[in-house]
Amino acid sequence: MKSSTSIFAKLPDNTMSYTKAFWITSLGMFLMSFESPLIKMTHVSAQNFTFYFGLCMFLSLNTVLLFQYKTAIFALYRRHVVSILACAFCIALSNFLFILAIKHTSVASAVFILSTGPLISALFSFLLFRTKTPLRTFVAIFFVFVGLFIILFNDLGLGNMEGNLYAFGCVFAFISMLFILERDKEVNRLACFGTGTLMASLLALLSTPIVLPDTYSLSIIVFMGGVLTPLSRAFIGTGTKVLPSVEVALLTIIEPVLAPVWVWCFIDEKPHPNTLIGGVIILITLVLHSLKAHQDAMRLRSN
Repeated sequence: MKSSTSIFAKLPDNTMSYTKAFWITSLGMFLMSFESPLIKMTHVSAQNFTFYFGLCMFLSLNTVLLFQYKTAIFALYRRHVVSILACAFCIALSNFLFILAIKHTSVASAVFILSTGPLISALFSFLLFRTKTPLRTFVAIFFVFVGLFIILFNDLGLGNMEGNLYAFGCVFAFISMLFILERDKEVNRLACFGTGTLMASLLALLSTPIVLPDTYSLSIIVFMGGVLTPLSRAFIGTGTKVLPSVEVALLTIIEPVLAPVWVWCFIDEKPHPNTLIGGVIILITLVLHSLKAHQDAMRLRSN
């Protein structure tokens, strides 16, 4: 759910200015920050939410694909079928585990853990593929793990570890998806996510009996799957084609900052002080790492 910054790679942006791209991306991140609270507000199990949400997303995303490609949509899927299926499986796991995490732990703990994905991805790239990794990334990873330790130490005493484990599983599924996309840059991201949400529905269907949600929960699910999530990804995907990577990295902080605030306001779920301390350490680390990366990039460019 948290990773599709370039799904709508074919949306036109030839005349888009930097300022417009910045605000469009910010709006997309702002909209995305409501997803976790809305999941928390429903009265259905994570499996039932995943099933109906996945169907709504599959229909909405493939409607966009059909509008863009018409009959060529079949060739689009056939041309990269292996990458689409592999990526979709990772997306399905990521979505399913994300919803399970939100349902079984505090939103603050879940979104702070999920925000560590890019740095954990860098660590795995170094360990598995010996990717050249700057020292600042290792320093940032150290402080991220300090923040995670504070969050997990607190949640262990509160009995929230099940949800945190789901969140970590979501991070690893997300990282696997990034590795696949990195190796097949031509695969259509929208097709991957559309297929992934359908697979998530099938996973939910296999794991528990599916029942029709109450009207209140169903309206939230349909709104999220048919409007909010596709729209937020469209804004993010459009704006991030123009913005430098450092601005994108900084704007992604909007979601883990705002999501706990909305939950606090809407359903009075107050984050534990230790969770906030750990989260602040993680967020400050991500901001400083992004700024340092930007400075290094500018220095290389000037040379």
